[in-house]
Amino acid sequence: MTSTHEHLEHGEHAQHAAHDPFDRKVSMTMAIIAAVLAAITMLSHREHTETLRLQSEANSYETKAVDKWNYFQAKNIREHEYEAFQLLLSAVAHAPGKEAEAQKAQDSWAKYIKRYKEEELPQLKKEAEHLDKEAKEYVHLSHLSHQRTSRFDLGELGVELGIVFCSLAVLTKRNGWWYSSMILALVGFLVAMSAFLTLVPGFGAE
Repeated sequence: MTSTHEHLEHGEHAQHAAHDPFDRKVSMTMAIIAAVLAAITMLSHREHTETLRLQSEANSYETKAVDKWNYFQAKNIREHEYEAFQLLLSAVAHAPGKEAEAQKAQDSWAKYIKRYKEEELPQLKKEAEHLDKEAKEYVHLSHLSHQRTSRFDLGELGVELGIVFCSLAVLTKRNGWWYSSMILALVGFLVAMSAFLTLVPGFGAE
């Protein structure tokens, strides 16, 4: 990435060559390319920040999903324990006069089993699956954002080389360097703009 000092040096070259028609054309080209570079650099910085944000969101949802699945599993184990208690109690002989207490225990366990099976477990599973889906969506979005940062960075490099070739054109007075600078800058610009293709619905989908 070019620094402020380097931009000032480019400006000094342009000022020194202000009276030469060729140098004026190259200086104008350099100014335009520098403006394009500034725009692409800004987009690149923003996309890097967006990538980090999306990755953070994905990690957050993944953590919540794991916690929800753990809670679901704990409830599921508890439900199976109550079923085992029911079967065990129904299989053993009851002490005389304890039939009512045994039936009360079975009724209590049956109530918990029904609540777990019909209410809590389905709801917990639904919530955990939703969190899984959200996590996967944010992971996918972070991958797309990372692709955009790569294209912005590569495009930025091409535009920077365009400025370097402009400087060579000023120093050598050769049209070849000037034409090459415009081609490089254009290619860099197109590569950077191709990052927006990942915003098209379905683009980059697995």
